[in-house]
Amino acid sequence: MQISFGLGFIGISNDLVNLIRCLLVNATYGSERYPESAAASSKEGVLSPPPEGTPDSPKVRFWARRFTDLTGLVFLAATVPGIIANSHYSKVFDDQNQADQTAKNRFVPLF
Repeated sequence: MQISFGLGFIGISNDLVNLIRCLLVNATYGSERYPESAAASSKEGVLSPPPEGTPDSPKVRFWARRFTDLTGLVFLAATVPGIIANSHYSKVFDDQNQADQTAKNRFVPLF
């Protein structure tokens, strides 16, 4: 049951990473390539266009995208054990041995 609550936080964290990706990637466009960015297509945004003469940073943009892709993969990897753990939870209602095993697995000794 605790895993199902944790999965909600993973979903929220994944959305936060996507927002951070937008902020990091849009900031790397220079003044010449800014019209190609996603921020340029949304008029009246919070971020203003970069000042004239701002250099383009494609390497930083590449690594920001790879970093956020990796964190998305980590969130996916954290979701899979949660799905597996919750799929076995319904067995505890019909099988006493399974319920005892689930209760035993929930106990975490502190030393």
